[in-house]
Amino acid sequence: MTKMAILSTLLGLTFIGFVTAASLNVESSEKQLQLAGNGSYSATNGSPYFNVSLNLSESTTKSCPSLLDGDSLSQTELISRLTDLCRYDRLEPPITVNETGDIVPIGVNARFYIYALKDLDSNDLQFMLQGLLQLRYNDSRLAFGSYAPTRSPIVGDGSLRSKLWVPHIFLANEQSSNVLGTSEKDQLTTIYPNGTVLISTRIQANLYCWMNFQKFPFDEQKCTTILESWMYNTSIMQLHWEPTNPVSFYSQLQLTEYDLYGWLCNESISVSDFSSMSHGALVGNYSALSFTVLLNREVGYYVIDYFVPSMLIVAISWVSFWLQADQTPARTMLGCSTLLSFITLSLSQENSLSKVSYVTMSEVWFLVCTVFIFGSLMEFAFVNTIFRRNNNLEVKKRTTKYIVRSTFVPKTKRNPRSFNRSSSSLSSCSKVSNGNQKNTVITIETPIIIGNGLSRENSTVSMEDNDASFSTSSTATLSETPKEKPAQTFATMTPKEVSLWIDHKMRFVFPLAFLIFNALFWTLVYCL
Repeated sequence: MTKMAILSTLLGLTFIGFVTAASLNVESSEKQLQLAGNGSYSATNGSPYFNVSLNLSESTTKSCPSLLDGDSLSQTELISRLTDLCRYDRLEPPITVNETGDIVPIGVNARFYIYALKDLDSNDLQFMLQGLLQLRYNDSRLAFGSYAPTRSPIVGDGSLRSKLWVPHIFLANEQSSNVLGTSEKDQLTTIYPNGTVLISTRIQANLYCWMNFQKFPFDEQKCTTILESWMYNTSIMQLHWEPTNPVSFYSQLQLTEYDLYGWLCNESISVSDFSSMSHGALVGNYSALSFTVLLNREVGYYVIDYFVPSMLIVAISWVSFWLQADQTPARTMLGCSTLLSFITLSLSQENSLSKVSYVTMSEVWFLVCTVFIFGSLMEFAFVNTIFRRNNNLEVKKRTTKYIVRSTFVPKTKRNPRSFNRSSSSLSSCSKVSNGNQKNTVITIETPIIIGNGLSRENSTVSMEDNDASFSTSSTATLSETPKEKPAQTFATMTPKEVSLWIDHKMRFVFPLAFLIFNALFWTLVYCL
């Protein structure tokens, strides 16, 4: 009996010791989990909160693997123990709580390294970007410096990243995007001894760029890339650019149509509510980062392929002014061919541009050049009409003012050899009998040209008829009205002379007007 009592006592003490050790292991696990800050995320009215109540059913059956002597562990073993469920939950962000019990949001620093910018499509308003996105944050649960002081940073690919909590960030203005490469090598994860995690991802994305073409093709574009937090609002996670070199470019980066002359970066807040629903059903303020590349369009291609040819076509249309007005086939073919060629040139340029509701500088250029070509064609139609007139034109003086006025309001030329029907009249025709003589007196009012083309009017011619015919003794008396002013002298121009005069003037008017337009156009382009 004594032996049996002693044996039962020993068994009882052993059971009590085992239960005590198990309870101590459970308490130790709870304390470790609480220190690690594990909890479950929940949102109430857009305000998240965390708790530390976990299901420890598995923890009660086994103890957490030890991290002592971490230098002797392999990298895989060390990662496996650091991310064990008793210490780490990849669904929980590494938040901390301050002395007042408030949650301190985790700060995520971003850096973007750009390899290439291409396919800046003016028609689809988009561009393609290839770059390396790096996200840096601190997760105290992964700090292993105190366990393995001599170990170097842990480096892994996508398999390591799948075991960790990583910030969920998306491109807000993307059309499409993907991770470059066909394997996990393009996703690099680095864990430093102090718990700093560096996530590096090579991405390629087609992004929208809302361009402004009012000064096209002399425009400057600003294309923006926007990064936003998707799952966690600003109370849990905040995005920041790296203090030094937040955005950098490949040293050999070259663009075909644009010149990269600068960039800007910005930090902002994106508001999601039930009306916008930019973040699904989640409501709150979300941190956002953006960087903008400043691009200046290279105009060499447009000058060589569009502006210089259009100038030459306009100048070719002026050849019509050196052709005679009656050369209808030549001048018509020249005007129509230049007009059609210029329209084809302008359409080929406009097809590469997105259809916009406002007027661009290129449209102003092509419109004015079309007016010049069409004007030369209309000038031919005008001079050809004048050339085919039958009557000469009388102008007061051979100046532009009177020639233009007489051209639009033509007056027939005064013929000095014909009677002026408007002023000439038969004042009297009578026979006066005086004895045996019969005198016939005829008075005719007509201009008589004397001297330097001057005319005298209301002159009287008296003729005496002696029963037969005029004799050598007949006298013609000229009587001049005293103090009568001479009539105004008029110059005479034939239709051919008028048409040649107009063509001669247009040879200087059209080029001069085109030069003035160019001065105004290029001043507006480069000075405003």
